[in-house]
Amino acid sequence: MNIDKSLVRLHFDKHAHEYEQFASVQMEMAARLTASAVEAKRTSGGGQRPVRRILEIGCGTGRLTAMLAAAFPAARFACIDLSARMIGMAKRNLDQAQLGAAERVSFIEGDAEAILRGESRSIGAFGVLEQGGQQRRGFDLIVSNAAFQWFVAPRDTVKACLRLLQPGGGVFAFSTFGPGTFRQLHDSFAEAERLLGMAPVPHGQAFAGGDEWRDCFAGEAGTFHWSGDVVTEVSPDVRSFLHRVKRIGAGNAVAGGRRGVGGRKLLETMERIYADRFAAPGGGIEADYEIGYGLFVRD
Repeated sequence: MNIDKSLVRLHFDKHAHEYEQFASVQMEMAARLTASAVEAKRTSGGGQRPVRRILEIGCGTGRLTAMLAAAFPAARFACIDLSARMIGMAKRNLDQAQLGAAERVSFIEGDAEAILRGESRSIGAFGVLEQGGQQRRGFDLIVSNAAFQWFVAPRDTVKACLRLLQPGGGVFAFSTFGPGTFRQLHDSFAEAERLLGMAPVPHGQAFAGGDEWRDCFAGEAGTFHWSGDVVTEVSPDVRSFLHRVKRIGAGNAVAGGRRGVGGRKLLETMERIYADRFAAPGGGIEADYEIGYGLFVRD
């Protein structure tokens, strides 16, 4: 399934100012990712060396950046994000955090996949990484929170990241959404299409699972660990849930879907099925987020 990066950028630009009001799951993921990265660096072969260079892919509003800046006070950051407005929010949040982090962070606006796979000079331009000639320094830590699901070439992009990772204890830690995310929504759409005699079409993105991410790290010199979790959120109703999804910039960026009268009928039918099948015990409706955490330590 192809991801339209221009739509992804549009969604995040549009909702950057309100993202944090609705992104409680992503904030929890950032905290867990920070703890995982700190522990991995403490116990890795390079644990005695201070973390001085960090690459963050999809920095969003900068909350993970701030957590890592507090955990690794000697580090400088290169932070990539597709959305200029998200970067603007990140700069503001880092200034307000008063961690002295703003002076240590260089932001790169653009498609991380294109930048990384092209080994763009824009990373080296900030003095965090040197490329060219015989001299090349790697990142001590590469991190990404809730961004890898937007990749169109995950294997190639992972390999590009690993080429930038410091040997002898460099850590690559990321979180992403798994195939069980919004299962209730997908099941309700499928049943509605069946009842209405419609051919099924995708209603959202198909997320990769643990086996697919493990495969991206196969054959690399290091150790990869994958863990998963399911977080269930409750919304007052289906419309409120869909509103939340849009406000975290996660609107459907996949080409396709239905519009017009047929689409409205499908949506109404889906809502009735969802409310009936997936009601929360205390009222409202449930929505699952399947979350995966990947951790790679370079030999």
